[in-house]
Amino acid sequence: MVAFRRLTTVAPLVAGLALGLSAILVLHACARDGNASASASAATAQEAIAQVVQARGERYAGLCEQTRSPEDVGKVCSRLIEARDGVQAHLIGHTFSEFSTWVFVTQRDGGWAVLGTEALDFLDTSGFIPWPN
Repeated sequence: MVAFRRLTTVAPLVAGLALGLSAILVLHACARDGNASASASAATAQEAIAQVVQARGERYAGLCEQTRSPEDVGKVCSRLIEARDGVQAHLIGHTFSEFSTWVFVTQRDGGWAVLGTEALDFLDTSGFIPWPN
């Protein structure tokens, strides 16, 4: 009887630890993949950005200047900030709110590919764009 009680108190603990560890591993993989370059090529820069947004579990609304309320509330939009040496720097963020992330795209193999992403530094007021190397 004592062995059965120990087993019933230890089993949920072990299951909880396993579930927690699995969640941490999944979140780590998602964070790592969010900063990796996209392997799939897209027809347009907006489609490449949409792939990044969708990989994060969110919905892409398109260019921020084309979004409309209330249908686009809660979605993510993008704005082209600058293009240099074949690379476009876009900012993305929730519609009708602040931008949060840089997304860098380039044309490659007849389509558009994401070179990487970078969190927007809200404290930097210099206008610096963290171009990928």
